[in-house]
Amino acid sequence: MSLRTDRVRAVGLLRYRPGVTNEEAKANGPRLIETIKSIPIIQKNLLKYELTFKTERLGTTLASDLGLQEADTGVMVIVEAETHEKIREALTSPEYRKIIAGALENATSMDKYHWFSAEFATVIDK
Repeated sequence: MSLRTDRVRAVGLLRYRPGVTNEEAKANGPRLIETIKSIPIIQKNLLKYELTFKTERLGTTLASDLGLQEADTGVMVIVEAETHEKIREALTSPEYRKIIAGALENATSMDKYHWFSAEFATVIDK
């Protein structure tokens, strides 16, 4: 296994406020995505910006089938760029911070929203 050298990531993990449903978050997703896509520094610096919503459609959850604890994360954000500096510049821009602060206001609180920088290896990509 080797880490990719052509791009890096940042990963955001969000836990919902009590009472916020996954369906509500997904319903607001398209509007948020369009707004984020319109920010020039996001367009310039990022290669990928993904929102992943926790979904369990089978009778049991994946975590329970694996004998694990349920994840309390409701949304995962994956961002890719050529460098960590480009990610940092985009995500700390005043435009992005303003939009995210407004979007998070109803869904979560800052103590339930976490980010980390990452390097990654692609194991399977069909």
